[in-house]
Amino acid sequence: MEPFLFVLLLFFLFVLLMAAIICHIKGKWGIYLTAVTATLSGWFIGLVLDANIDFGPDGFLCLRVLLPVLAMGLCILVTISRDKSDK
Repeated sequence: MEPFLFVLLLFFLFVLLMAAIICHIKGKWGIYLTAVTATLSGWFIGLVLDANIDFGPDGFLCLRVLLPVLAMGLCILVTISRDKSDK
């Protein structure tokens, strides 16, 4: 098996495992695990895209930085909107 395919397989297994755990955990720890999983997934996807998309001599688009920041921001916004709707 090629190393790249092995890394993709491990990533998808990680995401499936975290999704199964998050479905069973409620409250504060569920929110934390969701944020960590989304941030790590965003970083990994950004890393793969930066490595495989060529943009001339400057190199890359910094997607490995942008996607985790967006993922964490979305997790924070979802949590804030849930707290307001509960009240």
